[in-house]
Amino acid sequence: MINDTKISHENYPLISILYDLLTNVRMLLFLRLYINSSLNKILTNIDLRNRFKSEILKASIGNFIKFLNMKIEIIKRSIGLQHPSVQRVLEIAQELLNQNKVLNIENLYNIAKRRLKLPRNGLLYIIQFLINKKVLIEGSKFSKESALSNHYRKKVYNYIKTHPGIHFSHLRKRALSDGLEETGSSGQLIWHLEMLLRFNYIKKIKVGHYTVFLPFEMVEDEGKLFFLLRDKISNKILHLLAEQDLTIKSEIYKAINEKREDVYYRIKNLMDYHIISLIEESDKEISLNPNIKEIFLEILKENKNKKLKLEF
Repeated sequence: MINDTKISHENYPLISILYDLLTNVRMLLFLRLYINSSLNKILTNIDLRNRFKSEILKASIGNFIKFLNMKIEIIKRSIGLQHPSVQRVLEIAQELLNQNKVLNIENLYNIAKRRLKLPRNGLLYIIQFLINKKVLIEGSKFSKESALSNHYRKKVYNYIKTHPGIHFSHLRKRALSDGLEETGSSGQLIWHLEMLLRFNYIKKIKVGHYTVFLPFEMVEDEGKLFFLLRDKISNKILHLLAEQDLTIKSEIYKAINEKREDVYYRIKNLMDYHIISLIEESDKEISLNPNIKEIFLEILKENKNKKLKLEF
């Protein structure tokens, strides 16, 4: 027998979800109270009356859980950063951060639950969505949006966006420079890069002994190619191979007017990175790998349109 006057929300999370939903659906709450009141008048036998209440409550829980799950599925299918519920949770998170507090997810959940009256599972899904997208990070004083409020950090990010495949020393000289001298230290640059990495603004990849940075959404092969194109000799080799489907290896240094040993060293590197390859039927002819050629031609197009920049 269920005595619903003693039901604890803490002991019965399922009942807590039901009550959350009932709070927002006044008609259903009125209906439940009306049924309980009617049973008290109609049934004089206490055991029978409580049995009816128990069955009604079980049925209500089943129906409400189905309804709740349906509501959560709708939220999941339509979820995105512009979703109104997501924006309201973000506003609450920003309020907490504006108080110069580190983000505490439990605190955010409790405040959002109290203010927004969202179903528990739906709210948890939204918060987890924001964490997975690195929009919010537990223990941080920043959100993804406020992480770019720092002038130099934003400058570093914008430089990486327009100069993908850049390595640390080049980035320090260019991004933290006012045109005359460097305005930031290596330690400051490392701090800004770590913040951008944490919030998925950028990512880093290894190319040989170098760590290079690129926008988070850029594929690694494209970032690697951008890095290699910053070398003048490699750039010349790739331009030549893009123009000619097949090129005899021993003729390349003559065609680009560079020292043979320098060209052969670059060719080996490009082969190690799977940018170019020897033709199977011949050990003398080389070509650009087809998928790399497509990326290379797109890079040339974007560089010509000044969307992305190649500097030596």
